[in-house]
Amino acid sequence: MRAKQWATWCAMVVLLACAGLARAQSEDSAGDPGDSLDALRQGRLVIWVLRPSTGHRLRGASAGNRDQAEITYREQSASSFGQSASDYGTASSNYGVASSSPTISAENVMPSTDQNSNGNTAATPADPSSKASDYKEQTAGSFGQTSGSFGTASSNHGQTAGTYGQTASTYGTAASNHGQNAGSFGNSLSTIAQAGTSAANAPKPDPLQERLSADLQDLFPELQVQFVDVYVDDLKDDLVAVKGTAAYPDLLIGPLSAEWWSGLQGRFGLAMLQPASFLADGLPYGESFAPEFAILARAPHMETAKAFALWMSEGDSCAGCVQQSSSKRSQDAADVAVSAIGHLLRGENLGEVADPSMADFSPRLGQGMLATSGNGVADAGAVRVEVIQVSTAAHLAIVALRVMVSSDSVFGLAHPLVVLRRADSGAWKVLHVSLNLPEVEQQSESLALANTSPPARAERHAGVVGISQASPLDGDSRPPVPELWWDNGGGAGLQVVEWQRSRGGWLDAHLYLAPDHNPKLQTRVTAQFANSQGRYRWRVWSVGAEGEMKISPWRTLNILPK
Repeated sequence: MRAKQWATWCAMVVLLACAGLARAQSEDSAGDPGDSLDALRQGRLVIWVLRPSTGHRLRGASAGNRDQAEITYREQSASSFGQSASDYGTASSNYGVASSSPTISAENVMPSTDQNSNGNTAATPADPSSKASDYKEQTAGSFGQTSGSFGTASSNHGQTAGTYGQTASTYGTAASNHGQNAGSFGNSLSTIAQAGTSAANAPKPDPLQERLSADLQDLFPELQVQFVDVYVDDLKDDLVAVKGTAAYPDLLIGPLSAEWWSGLQGRFGLAMLQPASFLADGLPYGESFAPEFAILARAPHMETAKAFALWMSEGDSCAGCVQQSSSKRSQDAADVAVSAIGHLLRGENLGEVADPSMADFSPRLGQGMLATSGNGVADAGAVRVEVIQVSTAAHLAIVALRVMVSSDSVFGLAHPLVVLRRADSGAWKVLHVSLNLPEVEQQSESLALANTSPPARAERHAGVVGISQASPLDGDSRPPVPELWWDNGGGAGLQVVEWQRSRGGWLDAHLYLAPDHNPKLQTRVTAQFANSQGRYRWRVWSVGAEGEMKISPWRTLNILPK
């Protein structure tokens, strides 16, 4: 399925979940928000939002020394948003620069500039006695023209504060109605202003900032949060400038530069677990899904920062949810899943808890969930495995887990998904592990695998017939992104392509989902995952009512160079 098809499928899955998940989850457990996000409910955060350095500020402007910049940034409260006419722009007495400034030179003096070579007579282009070295500050009365005759009076220049856009009292919601007063809330993203900056130079509102501001104020109205724009090239100097002060940030929100990952993170930030890097259907995991963020090692509000990172990673569903209670059937499945992930995190085989048909891969790949930026590995002793949700049917169980690593030096999350099949003995066996999915994909796969009954009643009663692979043939070579064909015998509501790539051995397996609405038809899907040269293998699960399943044999596939 292509990206658009996948989005349509996800939307359909959600609708199916609303209509038909009740029976599938009659004995299942869903998570409830635990204590993981409590720090966001009453906490405080300082978040620096990184902006590309595109010439909006002069070199030397920094969070700790902003009054030396041509464009000066400062935070604003609701009561100080905007400026009065007397504060807008620069007073005439401050216009120009000090005579000692190193930026003044003869080449920078325009011929039409009124200068006074000795403090008494006005210099003109014909007056050679005027020199840059004799330049000094002037009062309004001696600088060429008086303020009253120079240009346009301030009262006629543009708009007054009262007519410029909206006054503070009409902008958004009054501070008294916003959960906290303006003095304790810091400032929201939508009300950040720049003092001393003209409208032409002011940065455009950032969509991520606006969304975060709205979401945080809605979900955590008591959270005191400050957002501060910082230019990427100034990040190091800014962090040094505010070290040990109340302005020191808790979090950075990207784009994080190569300089951050190559050196600054080791000096200023916590090591972070590497994020999931793929979607379930093999498409790249783009920036639109998860903005880059980092926690500062000296964050003044560390627990709140970690709770924010959890919320950012799981904000599209039940952020911070953990299993509270369950039936014995779902609890047994969850126990097996948690145990299996524990084995993989330690680099061990699953042993007896693995289904005989489970895709084979090196158990050391499981330790990839502990890989951090900078090619480090987190200490397994700082790991906590939590159950987010369990869905069970007679023959199939789906367990969504959270792996959280939290210590003084490392923080991060992984979202494995464990699929289990009930053995003849009645015990749950692990059939598949997706080691780390983007959270939205973990939830989508969980919902899809919990709704596998075919739409036609006759098919549900007939049971799963299975599929017969048609093309490509086993061992065939194809160009990138080939089509996969198979004959569908019927009885299923979901077809699942399980695939692996070989690099000196089979890597971890992934799932590629295709809804099954038409019995006994040939099914074709586009293998978006097979987009690079190399050797792959694939097979199809045909899944019907109550998780009844038949699995086809593996077929290998060689992808040719582009």
